[in-house]
Amino acid sequence: MVLHATDRTNNQIPVCVTTGGKLIVIDEAPNNNILLTSPPNAVYADSMPVPTADINNRPGWLFKKTAGAEKFNYYYYGQGSHAITLGDIKSLSSNLVIDTWTNGQSAPFFVVYTKPTGVGDAGAWYHSKRAYALEASKKILLGESINLYAIAEPVYTYNCDRTVKLGAIVDTGTPLDSEEILTISLQSDSSSAINTQILVKSLALELNDNTNTYFNLIT
Repeated sequence: MVLHATDRTNNQIPVCVTTGGKLIVIDEAPNNNILLTSPPNAVYADSMPVPTADINNRPGWLFKKTAGAEKFNYYYYGQGSHAITLGDIKSLSSNLVIDTWTNGQSAPFFVVYTKPTGVGDAGAWYHSKRAYALEASKKILLGESINLYAIAEPVYTYNCDRTVKLGAIVDTGTPLDSEEILTISLQSDSSSAINTQILVKSLALELNDNTNTYFNLIT
């Protein structure tokens, strides 16, 4: 028997059950696509090298570190009609694959930047930032497709992949729940090993008031 639920556009989508008995919605239709070749692409504006299509024809954007301090930064939030604050965020998530797993620095992480105020700004272009990183005790297999998330498990996932929480929090400045968000990014570590390879298939943001946005990274 196959269970179904209704997605945001009233289409039926399958539901799966985890080993712990939790029902997970398989959402195959995020409400936005970001095309790798659409210029200009502010999403990966300062990534080096820029992402490419996967060499094994998997969906998503592939990053492979070849030298030095190369890394990717995928920015996927810009303010709309209303500002949101750090305390408004319920979940950040990404469906991805880590093809090269050397240590914790192989794993990407989320960073939330708040708007500069001109008083006590911790950075040249932001007031403070909060990073959500992987704890050293977490295990990820080579080539394992996972749903990496921060804060709380996402309501929607795109498949039955295992969820892995980014439980370590690193603050720069003194971020407060009341601070308005400037941008949000998924990043790789510039100090990761040469040949680090990460495939990112989706990015998502969910808020406490049940507003949300989801992106497929397509080529």
